[in-house]
Amino acid sequence: MRKLSFSVNLNQLKRVKQDIIPALFTEHQFSLIKKRFQNQLLSPSERNEFSRSISKKMKAIYAIMEKETGGIYVYGTEKIIFSRLNLAEKYLKQFSRKFKDKHILISGSFLYSQKYNDIDVFVISKYNKEDHVEGKFHINYLPETAYYSLFFASLSKLCVSNQKLTSYKVTEKVNLDTFISLYQELFNDLDRKFAGIKKTMREFLLEAAFLAKSPLPDSFELKQQAESILSLKHPSEIIKKLFVQTVVLGIRNKKALPEAKEMISSYEELIDEFPQHKAYYLDLISAFKEVVSIGS
Repeated sequence: MRKLSFSVNLNQLKRVKQDIIPALFTEHQFSLIKKRFQNQLLSPSERNEFSRSISKKMKAIYAIMEKETGGIYVYGTEKIIFSRLNLAEKYLKQFSRKFKDKHILISGSFLYSQKYNDIDVFVISKYNKEDHVEGKFHINYLPETAYYSLFFASLSKLCVSNQKLTSYKVTEKVNLDTFISLYQELFNDLDRKFAGIKKTMREFLLEAAFLAKSPLPDSFELKQQAESILSLKHPSEIIKKLFVQTVVLGIRNKKALPEAKEMISSYEELIDEFPQHKAYYLDLISAFKEVVSIGS
């Protein structure tokens, strides 16, 4: 739900109940509105209904009434913990004063998880600056080119912003070569149990969705997907299946088959050179062999 005021007065809502049911909402939808703004947990089906139907009506009502949240725009409302919204608005106003005339966004687990490590604040800047921590805030500087990245496309689906977001076309270089590199990096991270593997996994999942022309997951969905895969006994099996599915669905055979065959040949040479890593290389190239099998 976008550009919606969250200062809902529940007592007032109850008083006008007879005026809005059934003219605007059904009894069931009204109960969901109360549940949502009382910060009660919605089931997946209720979240879907709220996002698909209720939030659109509420957005239209506020648009007609020209009622906004003081220059603050919220995206992915149905997944955000309601009590965090007031805090996010407060912090956003503080950082908007500190970084005057800059586009500021707050995103990350602070918005949707009971437990979080820090609060991610993103500042769009013309100049390159080092990210840093200020108390509980992690200040991340993004260049203006970030608007056209997969990362921003995902971030913008679940965030609080001091500017209205528009739909930016992803111009970041994302193709079979970058996806193969991520696949190799992810396998390597798994093998050496790299602490930063979740970041690689999220990048892999984003590129997979983009290449397969699927809806891009937001930060909450990315976190869930990454943690679900990494919690498995054999996460590499799912990663290989995702790789094959993405290449088969998103890349033309004319491009995919020669690349896959070349990767198989390269790794077979590595097996001859480093036989002690044979099991690792065979596991990795099994996905390329499946691409060739399906596409031939």
